[in-house]
Amino acid sequence: MRFKRIIAAALTVACLCTCFGLIASAETISTYSLVNGVSPLYDIADNLFSDLNIIGTTAECKSQAYGVSAVKITVEQTLQKYSGWFWFWDDVDGALWTKTENRGSIRLLSTKSGLANGKYRVKSVFTLTDKNGKTETITVYSDEKSV
Repeated sequence: MRFKRIIAAALTVACLCTCFGLIASAETISTYSLVNGVSPLYDIADNLFSDLNIIGTTAECKSQAYGVSAVKITVEQTLQKYSGWFWFWDDVDGALWTKTENRGSIRLLSTKSGLANGKYRVKSVFTLTDKNGKTETITVYSDEKSV
């Protein structure tokens, strides 16, 4: 009887060590996060940025991108307002801007005045192209700000 208890205790300890051993030896993946949570998993994009600043009832929208191997970058910038209905964001009328640069960086600054009370964000959709014609399209959202 004593032998069975020793075997049961040894098996219990072995099982616990195996469980905790797996947890302790779990691989930690470390990624370098760029602005707004964009991690460097892309071949062309290096740094993408979307920002919103609200002063009174005027929104200042900024989109910026850099791609070390990019030869062309297009950004479509949209100011969006939170509708509160199923976490849905509506595009603000007259608040869509587009810009293209035939180089490895782009910066777009836009303003929209006369905003109603509510929560806003900027949606920036970047399309980067390298010299071989390969493209990457990446969407970045700014932090949310309120009027």
